[in-house]
Amino acid sequence: MPKINFALGLPPEKAIEWLKTKQVTAENYRNLTDSEIAKVYTIARMTDLDMLNDIKQSMVKAVSDGQSYADWHKDILQHLQNKGWLHPNGHNGHDIIDPKTGEVFGAPRRLDTIYRTNMQSAYSAGQYQGYMDNIDNRPYWMYDAVGDHRTRPAHSAMDGLVYRYDDPFWTTFYPPNGYNCRCSVIALSERDMRREGKVLSQSGEHNLVETHKVYNKKGDSYPTIAFKAPDGSLHTTDRGFGYNAGRMNYRPNLDQYDRGLAHEFAKAEMNGAEFKAVFKQLSEEFYEVKGRLKIDGKLSNSEKIDIRNKLSRQVKFAAGVLSKQVQQQTGLKRATVWLSDDTLVKQVDSREGQGFTVEKYALLPELIANPIYLYADNSRGKNSYELVGEMDGRLYLIAFKYLESKQEIFLDSFRDMKTEEFKKKLKKKGN
Repeated sequence: MPKINFALGLPPEKAIEWLKTKQVTAENYRNLTDSEIAKVYTIARMTDLDMLNDIKQSMVKAVSDGQSYADWHKDILQHLQNKGWLHPNGHNGHDIIDPKTGEVFGAPRRLDTIYRTNMQSAYSAGQYQGYMDNIDNRPYWMYDAVGDHRTRPAHSAMDGLVYRYDDPFWTTFYPPNGYNCRCSVIALSERDMRREGKVLSQSGEHNLVETHKVYNKKGDSYPTIAFKAPDGSLHTTDRGFGYNAGRMNYRPNLDQYDRGLAHEFAKAEMNGAEFKAVFKQLSEEFYEVKGRLKIDGKLSNSEKIDIRNKLSRQVKFAAGVLSKQVQQQTGLKRATVWLSDDTLVKQVDSREGQGFTVEKYALLPELIANPIYLYADNSRGKNSYELVGEMDGRLYLIAFKYLESKQEIFLDSFRDMKTEEFKKKLKKKGN
């Protein structure tokens, strides 16, 4: 295999950035739903964080140095052997084994799948970011399957299809869509479309349908989105690949934009098909995992953290932009308020039975930009605030917090607020 940066055609810094953002935690590898990041640095049931982190760091270094797969494979095996991870009497002479417990996780050949899958994801993430930076010139994206005897039928069914960059199709089916997937995306301009006679497709209920995919011999299944081909056949991603790896990490720095433009971006974000699709899928998966774990009623804090880790996609949406006045009052250097998938899962749990639909979130940009009241909320920690907004005669409470570690503002809670509660808060604050 040629050197990584030439084989993938990806600027090394983009691959390095993507690989570094991957979280190495045991909770990511429970293999319960398709939104789990099950494809990153795992060998069978292995959850030892030291070893996972060693594999991760070795791949980051491989991209940085332009190292070939053969050299990486040799180096990581030597490293695992030095640490006592290789059993001398396993498959083909070696098995990967935990010396602390004696548990065998599999043969080193699994490293090939780990390496290729992660490098393909890193390439796709970098490609996605590059394409997003050029959507004014090339707004149409074409799914490109290799088309040889090794191409999976599900991937062949999507080959040649063209969708706009913001079509919900790409939320689920931006490659890779499985282990060792070789599919890619080609960005096209208006001129390309005319010259090549391409037809622009648009997603909807006719081609993106909800289904349940069986994932084991017992017949257990999980909810996911399927692509419905013209012949009526349904095609899904492999388990753990039902999300856009590039979309997880790409977001423009809205604080560098004109405040008005950033506000319009947030409005489009909260009204967009992609946000609605992610909200819907997280909601369904939340209750699916909750049911599978046999949890009734409200969750304990530990149960919340457990489920949130299982559903983590590391994605965020622009919920709104603080006004200049609010920024001055709080002293915050940032203005963009982000809504993470982690908060969305908390919202699904906290708003159960309240009729708090996805349409409510479309109000966030205006509520954040034009609050009627602001106050610090020390109960939530340093740099935590609450906004009260009003829309169509109804009051809403928005809690947000500036995280020093990320140097960004994140929404912490969003809910309805009764007039009596607001009056009490005003009275308590002496207003």
